[in-house]
Amino acid sequence: MMDRKLETLATAIGNVDAVYLEEALEFKNVRTRRRRAVRLPKLSAACAALLAVFGLAVTAFAVSRLPLSWRDIFSPEQTVIGDADETPVISRQPAAATEELQISVEKVISDERTLYLLYSVKANEEAVLDQKGQFADFELYFPGQMMSGAYVSYFLERKAGVPENELEGVVYADWQPGGSANGLVMTFANWQEKRWFDHEKIDFNVTEMVENAGENAKLPQCQQRFRNGTVRYYWQPGDADVQLPRGASICNAGWEDGTLQLVMKEPLGSDEWSASWEANWYFLDTRTGTVIYPKTHCHFGQPGDFDPEATDTEWRYFWRDVAVDREALPYLELHWGGKEIATTVLPGKWEVTLEGTPVTIESEVLAENISLSLGGKALTAERIECSKLSMAVYFADYVDSTTGILGAFKAFDEDGKPIPCDWSFIADQTDDSCMIWTRFDEPMEPESICRLTYNGETIFER
Repeated sequence: MMDRKLETLATAIGNVDAVYLEEALEFKNVRTRRRRAVRLPKLSAACAALLAVFGLAVTAFAVSRLPLSWRDIFSPEQTVIGDADETPVISRQPAAATEELQISVEKVISDERTLYLLYSVKANEEAVLDQKGQFADFELYFPGQMMSGAYVSYFLERKAGVPENELEGVVYADWQPGGSANGLVMTFANWQEKRWFDHEKIDFNVTEMVENAGENAKLPQCQQRFRNGTVRYYWQPGDADVQLPRGASICNAGWEDGTLQLVMKEPLGSDEWSASWEANWYFLDTRTGTVIYPKTHCHFGQPGDFDPEATDTEWRYFWRDVAVDREALPYLELHWGGKEIATTVLPGKWEVTLEGTPVTIESEVLAENISLSLGGKALTAERIECSKLSMAVYFADYVDSTTGILGAFKAFDEDGKPIPCDWSFIADQTDDSCMIWTRFDEPMEPESICRLTYNGETIFER
């Protein structure tokens, strides 16, 4: 799930102009597909703590150019979040600084469902951070509880007067019901920027390596189990050494069931060949001129999994799949580059922990114990809540979100005009409860919601 847009959270404050802030928080250019409504299996706190959270490139706000009160990012004319009695929330806990990079959280704006984070990223004085750069890995989670939502982030155009070693931006996320608590952790790894790499044809005899690989050894270290009970074995690492650009190499390759699998190595902090979301390399079928890209999946392994003495290595294994007929193997050429590729220019790992992650914008309960009907079945909404950022309908029992319920709710203002809402679904990980919720296109007072309907019938009205 993602918003269609988040237009303007601010129009003008102090020394930050309107165009700048509109760009900061205008999300119409960073839409992503609606997250499918999937009910995840119930997890213990221990299991949930081990789950990987969703990847994301971090964004940042400069320390010295934004006021420290979250309230101040809204213009004086925008009274929706300008109430004088609201206490500013300041959160400035920096990551463990290195000689090359410092990361700090400048602001936290949140209600019980969604979280906005403002960052500063600053390199040392002689460095130049590319406007289009990114972190190769970013995780956002609570210890013991996984996040369950969408992440959007991007860097801002560098404003006049901002040093080249600083970047500014914004990130926001949704969290699991009940997750708004202290201890939010953010981890960052490897600053990347795009560099041009000339096209290269790699000297690689695919058929010869596949024949030398023999049969899949089906090592226990290469086993992958799926939820449906099936098991797959990745091909075992080999002794081959086909050198690739950027320090990567191919050590083995096997073919079975219509898939060519490459067992590869790469230096830590490098992902030019393992980045499954990029099309940095491909095979060319010389018979037909067909370009064949690897599948958008990558599996990683550590050298210590195969050699107990390899405990302090500077590289890792990874596996990439290519869908191709066996008859095509003798005609495959491996090609790389001819494009700009994101490459790590500042390796490292950083972590920020928020000792205080408060709900800064509390919700108002609009209605409780509302009787609804879904597909001929009666159900009860425990409550409807609304804040200045979002609105939610909470259910004690699980609701099948594929039955059209996401499109059943409509909100209207005092003039009877529809309020743009993009409804989504989140199931709790610890019980049967769930919620249907929406983030507003722009902040508004709960009093602006004058009527809420379900399948055309009014379930709340002021």
